[in-house]
Amino acid sequence: MKKSNLNLLALLLTAALVMQCALLPVSAETPTDAASQPVAQTDPTESKSDASSIQAEFGSVSILQGCRTIDGMVPLSGSERRLETAQSVFVFDTKTQTVVYSYNPDMKMSPGTLAKLVTALVVLESTQLDDVVVCHSKNISRLPGGTQNVKLKELEELTVEQLLYCLILHGANDAAIALSEHITGNQESFVSLMNDRVKKIGCTNTEFANVHGLDNATQYTTARDMARILIEAQKNEKLKEILNTTSYEIPATNRSDARKLTCQNYLIDEINVAKYFDKRVTGGLASYSDKAGANLACSAENKQLSLVLVVLGCTRIFASNGWLPTYYGNFDEMIELLEFAFNGYKSCRIMYDGQSLYQLPVTGGECSVVVQPNVNYDSVLPADCQFDNLIKNITNKEIIAPVKEGDLVATISLWYRSSCVAEAELYAMSDVQPASGSAAQAGASGNGEDGLSGVSSVILTVCLGILAVVGIYLAVNAMRRAYGRAKRRRRRANRRRSW
Repeated sequence: MKKSNLNLLALLLTAALVMQCALLPVSAETPTDAASQPVAQTDPTESKSDASSIQAEFGSVSILQGCRTIDGMVPLSGSERRLETAQSVFVFDTKTQTVVYSYNPDMKMSPGTLAKLVTALVVLESTQLDDVVVCHSKNISRLPGGTQNVKLKELEELTVEQLLYCLILHGANDAAIALSEHITGNQESFVSLMNDRVKKIGCTNTEFANVHGLDNATQYTTARDMARILIEAQKNEKLKEILNTTSYEIPATNRSDARKLTCQNYLIDEINVAKYFDKRVTGGLASYSDKAGANLACSAENKQLSLVLVVLGCTRIFASNGWLPTYYGNFDEMIELLEFAFNGYKSCRIMYDGQSLYQLPVTGGECSVVVQPNVNYDSVLPADCQFDNLIKNITNKEIIAPVKEGDLVATISLWYRSSCVAEAELYAMSDVQPASGSAAQAGASGNGEDGLSGVSSVILTVCLGILAVVGIYLAVNAMRRAYGRAKRRRRRANRRRSW
């Protein structure tokens, strides 16, 4: 072989080795920072939204940035004004724990007669229905003229149950005083019980100053807190029954003739003002005063939803005679709110225990891992919304083989527009074993046993192929040259013999 051929072969071998050494450090680098950071993943067909950029602790996203639980700060249908005069509005589905709609839900407003919900609840938790109450007119006579009352007499005797019907159905302020003095001896001590009771259920923006709810500058509540109060009140079966009663008759007492009481909540009573009657309404309490405006808290349900609805500070308009309402405010706007909620929204299951949601890659694993939630999640959604319309954000750190069935590997949050409707942890549905063999391990980890990346291995293979071709060419060329030299020697030998 000529020296030039040997030089060429050496040059090619050196070039291949240099290329391989240059590629090794690059291919061996691993981005360690990316593996330790949460990665938001969505379906390829879904568009990205601002929701995916929100960083919050798992479990709080659906409250702080969503509509989950009564504390949800981003209602499903937004917070734009929808009613003409209501200053504060709250709509909550108790089955799915979804805030459907709210408007100024935490603005402090006067509760008016709605305070009687707490008065009744404290009474029911403090005494028996058949206890006899002896009324004293001294404090009752101090009520402002024209306020709602049933004209209780001095030393008149009624049962606690009878006075509760006076309190709720007729909104009787004198009944509130008689009940409170029966329980604690004075109204001030009873008010303390009322405030303590609502704080136990999370009412942080409510303060009562009297037992009947008449206007007081230091007394306030919010639509969200009033929803909490109504939910708590209806857990008491007797109070729930009274709140859905349309009429009640109190027999004659030792000081009075029989009294017939009629419900002041026109949503459940089709006799007084029939246009407001709604058979979906299951109970509630209405209130009106010149300073507080018209308030209303009620519950309503159909096959899909079980709602608690509150409107505060509605405007009431009267005819020229000054006493006949032409627009009640609270009832008119509650009817509008009921139609909006029941016609526009539905309840459905958006995740269920054992549901196969996604496949996530496993570093060093023989396959991906399929993940599932281990809880059932129901939510309210718009009537025309499907599961595919929800944005799904999956957050997980790098998953490294081996993975065991039941391992917590990721979390998911589901969003409707800008409101998070649910969060759940995701668990492995089956085991994932480490990949076996160098080729599989190289594909899973990015490096083979000899430390070569896939890219550098390909380049080395190409270089070796080129060297093989060059080697064959040089060998063939050397054989041809050797054959030529042997042929020439034979010719020279033949010529010498012929001489």
